[in-house]
Amino acid sequence: MASTMPKIETLPGLLQHWAQEKPDSAAFIFRDKNQQRNVLTWATLYTLAGRFAADLRNKGIEKQHLVINTLPNSPERVVCEAGIWMAGAVSVNGQCVMTDGSDLLNTITQSRAPAILVDPDVTGSPWSVLKNHVVLDDGEHVTSSKLACLKMVIFVRRVENEEKGDFIGQLKSQKEWFQAKDVKPEDVFSVFTTSGSTGFSKLVIRTQGPFIKYLVGTFKKILEESGTVGKSQLSIAPMGWVGGSLVYNVAPGATRVTCDMRAGNPDDMAQFLWNCIQEEKCNIAILSPTYLPKLAEIADMTCSPHQLDSMMLGGLPIQQSMVNKGLKMAQNICVSYGASDFGVVAAVVVPYKHTFTDHDSGQPFADVEVKIVSLKDESMPCATGQVGHILFKGPNMMKGYLNNPKATADAYTEDGFFRTGDLGRLDERGHLIVDGRGSDAIMRGVYIFYPTWIENRLRECPAVADVVIVGVPDADVNEELCACVVLKSDDVSIQQVRKFAEGIFVSKDDPLSACPRYFLRFESLPETDTGKPQRKVIKTQAAQQLGLITASD
Repeated sequence: MASTMPKIETLPGLLQHWAQEKPDSAAFIFRDKNQQRNVLTWATLYTLAGRFAADLRNKGIEKQHLVINTLPNSPERVVCEAGIWMAGAVSVNGQCVMTDGSDLLNTITQSRAPAILVDPDVTGSPWSVLKNHVVLDDGEHVTSSKLACLKMVIFVRRVENEEKGDFIGQLKSQKEWFQAKDVKPEDVFSVFTTSGSTGFSKLVIRTQGPFIKYLVGTFKKILEESGTVGKSQLSIAPMGWVGGSLVYNVAPGATRVTCDMRAGNPDDMAQFLWNCIQEEKCNIAILSPTYLPKLAEIADMTCSPHQLDSMMLGGLPIQQSMVNKGLKMAQNICVSYGASDFGVVAAVVVPYKHTFTDHDSGQPFADVEVKIVSLKDESMPCATGQVGHILFKGPNMMKGYLNNPKATADAYTEDGFFRTGDLGRLDERGHLIVDGRGSDAIMRGVYIFYPTWIENRLRECPAVADVVIVGVPDADVNEELCACVVLKSDDVSIQQVRKFAEGIFVSKDDPLSACPRYFLRFESLPETDTGKPQRKVIKTQAAQQLGLITASD
């Protein structure tokens, strides 16, 4: 059933609206790698979220208190996220991609959050790291000399076929319920994590009103043009990341089909996505281009498959070849450009068999100001077609970086434009052509990696004399991480470096992992006259060693 987006500017208000408007309709459909299916209706979600909100209030979590959510995509994650909103509190994404948990510990310290949600039974749970830094006083309350702000660890468990100890089972039998009545559009609802040049995420503050208004207004136009307002969405993006935020289906009242990650990733994610599209009859797929080659192969081998109305792509420069693959499964492709800090600011809908300009992100939205400025002097605007740094100003920008006034100030120009760090140009149609990052940052899929902090961690390996991380070409994810290593002696091997890296980063199969895919041995690394690595030269040499380009390219 298609929905009309209501003019409601708070998330508790939206949850209440959909619970009343279509109580028995699916808000979320979860499927796991074992083919288990779990449906959360709008009425059930609203009820369980209110009960968890009552729990939070009883635990002392008040309006605008921060709660770190480390749960994987799952029904528990959704209920907790919505419950935090219902309590008037703020959800902070608890990303943990370092095996020593240093990134999560940094988020706890930087956010000063008093509470954290963990599932201790999940493989690789952040609790396995956190428990070494806190003392449990009475089951939930903690003390810690290192994490003085943290007062409470809330355990969210799933116990199969047993209500006692099972998080959702307990909520179903609970009577107390709460919804904060004083939530306002200007209140913060989430703190998202974004890439950090030090290896630690910056924490992006987002308020309810601007985010919802944007979805009801500008984003609604995209959905209308692609014919997908209120229809079912397939998305497996992490729910704590801005691109996976629950708001994208809560605002329009759309069903989200997604993966229950509590049991782990499916062995073949592309096949899993295909099965979801076909069996759930999805209308929209919001996907990373990473999965397009395999999905296109499956589509070619399938007779009369269900067609998506639209496939939405973004996160890296999109090429015609990617669009062609996507159009094997969808009536149109929507290519967009945005980031956690400033939202989606431009988009283009590409209909079936339409010619697409590589790296085209469409025309910036009407309420967005865009400037392309000189690479050498940002006070100098670029002419049409000239490549420069991309700057933006618009209504859906972040409130700032949490507890980091310097980073917030550095992100903006004197006249209030946000420095995206990306390179691009405006063509004669007024379309924004985005060519990639303007720094040494590496764009792998929808994620950005800064090489310096990865290099610093790898230099801790006893076998490494020097190392430079570069991005090498990849047809599916734009660039892959490659470690170019100078070894200390002939008595050590590149395999020792690989093993060391696999011990400090989460699995390289995780899209958020900073573990390089390639490790190459160099006798020496080219340097400038001032002793800095010549990254462009090293990048070219690495790509040639791997056979990804030839000497003539």
